[in-house]
Amino acid sequence: MKDRDKLFDYLALFESRIYRILSAIGLFCLLTSYVFSQEIGAYRTVGSGDFQNLTIWEVFDGFIWNAAANSPNQTNDIYIDQTHTLSLSQNEAVKSVFINAEAGAGQKLNLNGFNLDIYGTLQAFNGAAPGTPIGAWNSQNWIGNSTTSTLTFRGNSRTIIPLDAWSGFSTNSRYAVIFDPGPGVELRIQEAFKALSFTIRSGTVIQELDTSVIPNNCPTLSFNTETTVYGPGPFGELIIEDGATFITNCNDDISFRSGTVSSNSFDLRQGGTLILEGENPLIEAASIQLNGTVIHRSGSSTKNFLSKSFTDAATPQSIRNLILEGNEDLILPSNLIISGNLIQSGTGEFLSEFSHLQFLGATDQLVQNFSLETRDLTLNKMAGELIVDEDLRILQNLNLIEGSLNLAGNELHVNLDGSGEINYLGGSWKNISLFTYHNTPTVLDAINGTFPFEDTQNEGIRKVQLLGASSGGDLSIQFSEFKGADLNAGFDDSDGTTILYRLYSYFEFSGLNPSSNSVELRISADKLIVDDEEDLRIVGTGYAAPGTHLIGLDPTVLWARRALTFDELAGVNFTVGSFRTLTILPINWLSLEVKNKDQGALLQWQVAEDHPDGHYSIFRSSSANLNTEKQIGELRASSDEGRKDYEFYDSLVNPSLDYYYRIKYTEPEKEENWSKLLRLAASSTSSRVEVYPNPYTQGEIFLSIPANWNIENIQVEIHKLKGTQIFKGYFDEILVTEKLKKLSPGIYLIRITHWDQSEVIRWVRH
Repeated sequence: MKDRDKLFDYLALFESRIYRILSAIGLFCLLTSYVFSQEIGAYRTVGSGDFQNLTIWEVFDGFIWNAAANSPNQTNDIYIDQTHTLSLSQNEAVKSVFINAEAGAGQKLNLNGFNLDIYGTLQAFNGAAPGTPIGAWNSQNWIGNSTTSTLTFRGNSRTIIPLDAWSGFSTNSRYAVIFDPGPGVELRIQEAFKALSFTIRSGTVIQELDTSVIPNNCPTLSFNTETTVYGPGPFGELIIEDGATFITNCNDDISFRSGTVSSNSFDLRQGGTLILEGENPLIEAASIQLNGTVIHRSGSSTKNFLSKSFTDAATPQSIRNLILEGNEDLILPSNLIISGNLIQSGTGEFLSEFSHLQFLGATDQLVQNFSLETRDLTLNKMAGELIVDEDLRILQNLNLIEGSLNLAGNELHVNLDGSGEINYLGGSWKNISLFTYHNTPTVLDAINGTFPFEDTQNEGIRKVQLLGASSGGDLSIQFSEFKGADLNAGFDDSDGTTILYRLYSYFEFSGLNPSSNSVELRISADKLIVDDEEDLRIVGTGYAAPGTHLIGLDPTVLWARRALTFDELAGVNFTVGSFRTLTILPINWLSLEVKNKDQGALLQWQVAEDHPDGHYSIFRSSSANLNTEKQIGELRASSDEGRKDYEFYDSLVNPSLDYYYRIKYTEPEKEENWSKLLRLAASSTSSRVEVYPNPYTQGEIFLSIPANWNIENIQVEIHKLKGTQIFKGYFDEILVTEKLKKLSPGIYLIRITHWDQSEVIRWVRH
């Protein structure tokens, strides 16, 4: 009996211990679960009020919530509980923001035009704080209340909108979002996010595609849908600033206003980067600006260039830099304007055989790491070069409007499929190893038959022009460039004229179908020293060219011309020649040069000998036509013996214009001795109105206007400083400059108006 009682006592004690152990384990688990639901130092609201009002906050100490002694800062999470509204009266900073999303939650965060920095996450929850994660289902002004109210994400790399803890159904929230974590930091978004605007200011924002569901879900960046406040049409903007990057893994739903309405704008600014991981990416925006760098990468099949699907969205047609990475090809759109670089950095290729590519940038542009083949290409560059790494192949039309195409030693092929041609209005190409005009038009004129080679050795554009009816074929032209000219050529042309000058650079033609039809061949002598265009001839490299000489034309383009047949083009070297030795220096001229110096022109020359009674007269003109030259100065010869050095400084030049100089040496009872003609290239190109010199004392006055201004629509007014009008009339450079020369010393205002554009120059007359 006693033994049985002991057994029951032992069992009771054991049972008591077991319950205590289980209770302890349960309490530990409960406390552990409770601790991991929110961090120590997290804040929760206990009522509505201002962020700085301590009575609305409680702080978690690891076990229980306590009254707050301080307001939250960037190290603290905050929980905005159900029915509470948190308001800002100044800019604030917190770690993570948790907002109750239950029905009837009402407005939760009133930013009042201030900014809240977030160093952690933005999430919604259900139940009493800390609750459980849930989507943001609230169609009221949940977070607000204006375009100047902002949430700014800062801090280290992390996920800022976790999966299943937010949504895009907060449709009427009125706040803007800024991502500004700093360089090298990545912020990840896993759920749809809706606001008034999004700005990626620094770092990288990654839009992560949810591949755990089918179809995959894109965490779209979309915008407020209150049509009564922001209208029914496109609204909201997404901006990627200089130095910032936006990476999207999505195809559709990247950005829009609602499921059927586009955002107002998608703005990739210069220096910003957009990386597209999808194979068919769509951005729905009424205005899309791609002034930064767009990178297509990843994918498991051929990709399409960024596009749109909404009827009110704009189709992307203009881009700055486009880079293709990865192993998959990229199909370019039917029309694409490029103002920057086109770069292929993987094994995938640009597919542009159905595309018209227009290069319009104002700086150097690169086609890098691949041979570009495109249907049509337009070159319309006001400055800089389009530089290609490999051969350039154009299936149909090459449109040359303005600018320089640098082939970097590669080949240029045009009209490979036979349905296009060259359309030449301006511009040039250079460093080209071979040019081939496939399926050459049978009728060649000044538009489809002009081939503008830059002569890199001798400067100038050495245009070749073929005018006539051919039998077609694949015309090839090879331009061999050599510096200088033979100044004592000493052979006769076919008409018996002795040729004393021929340029070393020359052209070779081949590939045309046999034809005895007549053709006029023209080669321009641009930037060569030419006294008279009638002096020019087309010659061979030391022998007469086939055909008949035609008189030279055009004092600006300086055409040398030849009449021959298409058959006679093959097997001959053609170049520019003359029956004058225009660039030969007389024996007493040892050196002669002109250069820009101190906003003027410095002429320097050396002679072997001259006479003490001799003198030098300096002449200047504004074109190579010597009929326009005027004497601008004179120097007496030195009495020293042997070689002599002279210099003359011309201060009355406009740095945006070209000038030409000659020096005449005269001594008693001897013939005049002229130097060669020198060209001073413009030292600057101005897009503004200029009156030069300013201040002015005497001599010539130069007035220049932007090249794109129509002279017939320009008016000029001259006023004294005190306002009295002296002159008003349409632009006439000679009339205006003569008026200015006759003015008495003082300060004047010159107003020059072109349509609705007007510039005023303060001009001083000494």
